[in-house]
Amino acid sequence: MNEQSQWTQQVKALLDASAHDLDAATLSRLNRARQAALAQRRKAARRWFIPAGLASACALALAVAIWHGRAGAPPPAQGDVVALAANADDADVGADDDDFYADLDFYAWLDAQGQEPPG
Repeated sequence: MNEQSQWTQQVKALLDASAHDLDAATLSRLNRARQAALAQRRKAARRWFIPAGLASACALALAVAIWHGRAGAPPPAQGDVVALAANADDADVGADDDDFYADLDFYAWLDAQGQEPPG
């Protein structure tokens, strides 16, 4: 055994020997003090548990509400999908400005012919 465990065993033996020689009144008083300390500890644990439990329940309810809101949303209508696709195409036009200006002569010639652009 190491030195720490030997010392711990010696202390335990001394405490057990001193407790063995106590009279009944002292043992009773020590038991009541121990029970009172344990009751106070349980009461403190309950005070901490109620707010923590309430916060956890609120977080769970919020998560379920958000999840249910997203899961229960109707799919977009066909017109909405087309509008979203058109907006996406409009966003791409700005990226292709160089191509547009390179073909500007073609569009001027097409306009002079009275024809609609392809596409």
